[in-house]
Amino acid sequence: MQKIHFFKNKTEAKEITHSLSITSKMPCDSYGLPISACKVGMRLKNKKDSICSKCYAAHGSYVWNNTLNAQEIRLKAINNPLWAQAMIKQLENKKLFRWHDSGDIQSIEHFKNICKIAEALPNCSFWLPTREYAIIKEYALKNEIPKNLIIRLSALYIDKPVKIPKSLQNINNIVASNVHSINPIGKECKAYQNNNECGSCRDCWNPNIKAISYKKH
Repeated sequence: MQKIHFFKNKTEAKEITHSLSITSKMPCDSYGLPISACKVGMRLKNKKDSICSKCYAAHGSYVWNNTLNAQEIRLKAINNPLWAQAMIKQLENKKLFRWHDSGDIQSIEHFKNICKIAEALPNCSFWLPTREYAIIKEYALKNEIPKNLIIRLSALYIDKPVKIPKSLQNINNIVASNVHSINPIGKECKAYQNNNECGSCRDCWNPNIKAISYKKH
């Protein structure tokens, strides 16, 4: 059994986790990883009409050197055996958190640690968008996903809704997110009408909203 390390403060924990991502759109922090490490995303990036071929995290402030450097450091950090405990310390007073404003789950071990973090912080609502359906399926076969971890399986193509795998359809906090060009496929995200900000909306963290639909941009 892994020995529990008690971090004195968030500064000490940050030495393991590196920084959190500060996102202007959302009401909370995130934890961005390099899009080059997206497993499904890299397979889709050259496919016409795939959402990953038009990835927002391939432009703007996401390609600044300091952003890319931070993402690479975080990618290495997730393999540190103290990473989950350090993240728990970093997030101990948070009420909302989004995993991966860029990047995605790397492995079953990475996802196990994300679940461990959610279990340790029941007063925080976590939103995890992912295209790594296979990792979620593998974990869910033998494990319960924490109820405060809202997983939105992300669509692969514009205007083509997510098909939640049959084995995951009865798990209430596994839901969907789509991208539309004209007609929403689910409840439409209105951020594009609000300076690209969430404002008071928390729909992405709400498991009762089974599909969110983002307007293509």
